[in-house]
Amino acid sequence: MFFTVLLEFYAPWCGHCKKLAPILDEVALSFEKDSSVLIAKLDATANDLPSDTFDVQGYPTVFFRSASGNLVQYEGDRTKEDIIEFIEKNKDKPAVAQQQQQEEVSKEEPAKDEL
Repeated sequence: MFFTVLLEFYAPWCGHCKKLAPILDEVALSFEKDSSVLIAKLDATANDLPSDTFDVQGYPTVFFRSASGNLVQYEGDRTKEDIIEFIEKNKDKPAVAQQQQQEEVSKEEPAKDEL
């Protein structure tokens, strides 16, 4: 199973990180019933980071990775509502919903009769 992940790189001494921590806790609670979404944090001062994947220039730095592998740095507002909206907008649709959507599109297209 692949997950949608919101990953915060933080420093324990960073005031902005301390301010963001309870907001991310609330975001995590909002997704506690959605097992496909994972909210995580990593102490960037105590761990090596793959610089070819994550460009962490300051703290906090937040990255979003969809289940399909799309990786983007989150640069939106640091509010619970904005982060939740971003995750909902960017997470992959479940496979069943995608298949149904594709079937609906194919039904809408008129048959082409070529000679």
